[in-house]
Amino acid sequence: MPYSRRAAVYDVEYTEERDVGFILGLVGQAAPSVLEVPCGAGRLSLRIAPYAGRLTVVDLEPEMVARTVAALEREGHGGRIRGRVADMRELRLEERFDLALIPREALQLLPPEEGRQALAAAAAHVAPGGRLAVDLATFLPVPGGAPDPDYYDPARTDGVWATDWIRTLSDGSQLVRQSAQHHDGMSIRFDLQYRVLQGGRVAEDWAAGMRLHRYSRGWIDDARPDGMAVEAVHGDYDGSDFTGDSPRLIALYRRGPAAGR
Repeated sequence: MPYSRRAAVYDVEYTEERDVGFILGLVGQAAPSVLEVPCGAGRLSLRIAPYAGRLTVVDLEPEMVARTVAALEREGHGGRIRGRVADMRELRLEERFDLALIPREALQLLPPEEGRQALAAAAAHVAPGGRLAVDLATFLPVPGGAPDPDYYDPARTDGVWATDWIRTLSDGSQLVRQSAQHHDGMSIRFDLQYRVLQGGRVAEDWAAGMRLHRYSRGWIDDARPDGMAVEAVHGDYDGSDFTGDSPRLIALYRRGPAAGR
């Protein structure tokens, strides 16, 4: 099943909002131009657009870009929005931005060496004095809290299938997602099964999967793009410093006034 099919239900599947306040705080710190890569179906884009003078959204999947741009246009932001289809590892835009964002676990779809390429590609689009933010999951248990990311359960046995949720689509049908996870060294593979129910019957079903890679605190320094300094490394969206048991690994890089390390 092509990834474009998931794009049609992405806004129902991914409803995480824990990062929104943190991201809007970055946008509000003198960031009139923003690059978001990848954009998915516009979960963050729609929240950022009212506060950005210029927003460019990028994704490898054309349907994701189309859905995001259409949603932004419906909200009246079309004149300040640009959508591009591109591989984040090979991003080449003739633009520079005050803020570049690689949200949630997007970079972790790539192994760390390829993640370094994507980070450098995004950084090349940051204007002097601008910032680059990359948000990673540590896949550690959250004491007393819900798992983060919400599709990962550190207590689940590998290979055991479970129903994650049942959610209602815009046409009134129901989308059911089941998943199983498999730990494999420095990565976690997720097998996903989707079913669309109409009147209690299965109208459609498809399978998908993804592999997410673990990134370390040391990688943040080792992968630092040319001309950028590590400004901060947070362990969660409250701005706390990263520690060995933090649920997130959020790096902020800032570009100096001139090129060079």
